[in-house]
Amino acid sequence: MKLPAEQENTALPLSNWVRYSLQQSRYLEAKSEFINQWFKNGTHLTTDIIWDGAGINPNAALTIFRHFDSASVVQGLVGEPPKTAWIMDYALLERIHYLLVAGFDVYGNFGHQLITRMFMDFLRMEGESNFVALLPRDMRHQELSSWYQNQSVQFSDFLQRNVKPFDQPTSVNYVTDNPKQELFAKLRKQVQSVLSDRYVITQTGFKAEHEFALRQIDHLRGEGLLPIPQLMMLMIESEQGKPQLFTLIHNNAHTNISSLFDEQNNRDPKNDNLTLVRGVVGSYPSAYLTLKENQIPELYQRLAAMKSEQDYVALLDRFAVRRSSPEFWAFSDLVHQWYRQDQPIEFGLLDYNRFENR
Repeated sequence: MKLPAEQENTALPLSNWVRYSLQQSRYLEAKSEFINQWFKNGTHLTTDIIWDGAGINPNAALTIFRHFDSASVVQGLVGEPPKTAWIMDYALLERIHYLLVAGFDVYGNFGHQLITRMFMDFLRMEGESNFVALLPRDMRHQELSSWYQNQSVQFSDFLQRNVKPFDQPTSVNYVTDNPKQELFAKLRKQVQSVLSDRYVITQTGFKAEHEFALRQIDHLRGEGLLPIPQLMMLMIESEQGKPQLFTLIHNNAHTNISSLFDEQNNRDPKNDNLTLVRGVVGSYPSAYLTLKENQIPELYQRLAAMKSEQDYVALLDRFAVRRSSPEFWAFSDLVHQWYRQDQPIEFGLLDYNRFENR
């Protein structure tokens, strides 16, 4: 298998994409033939094929948060079950490493970086296909197609290329009419021994009803969330006077993510949602909020009722520490002090390049 790194710099990324797509098709055809034989009649095709980290390795399950033009990867299954998921086999992991790490030239020309990004689409879809292979046979194509609505003609041709699909039944036993959610639950059980609760909103020192209100933020959904930036950080002071830091992540929904440009045309804001985690996730906060524990219900109600930019500005007026505030740098020091103490391995200075002042 050839990777873009072998060419170092390239001036013809689009023609190379065609060549790599043909190569990927040949590889997938051979892979499909092999796994159709190996998993014939569904033999061995259960969640037991998933590595459980040998009971000690927390990298067995990872969650990727994409923040428009940056991303964060955290250990474990964090937040609500996502729309899409990958299962990575060794061959896929190896190619991702050589594509994005060992072979990627950060000083390479535009062509090198573009073809690397486009090649990663092939690897992402391969991981997604591995995931849907565990679903019932009659819903695999429908599920995968729902992730790539309204894609370009060229991309559609690649998705519908003349490759014999994996067509063996799954041996995963499903008992409800929502196999995808069942599969997420079964996968969580498979890797349960290595999952961390570090991001889970439990044992915060807050009252149970306040923890519950914070967890309910993950269930908010809709276009009303559009004004909320990609990352916000919340410092909440418990009734005992101890501060806790949280990160609020805006998850942008898309009809598909196959287009490199003009992402706005693929946005699906009615399905946007939020994820609230303990601690720091991401490097580019756009806003800081500070509140006391007894104000948590008000925070939830304001987020749930949000419909417009004016509602968001009202939220900031109530809780924000804006960058124009004379208290900003003192609050920033408090955030970094908490971050260093609670997450010493990941700790680093947060980047305020994208910090807003709405």
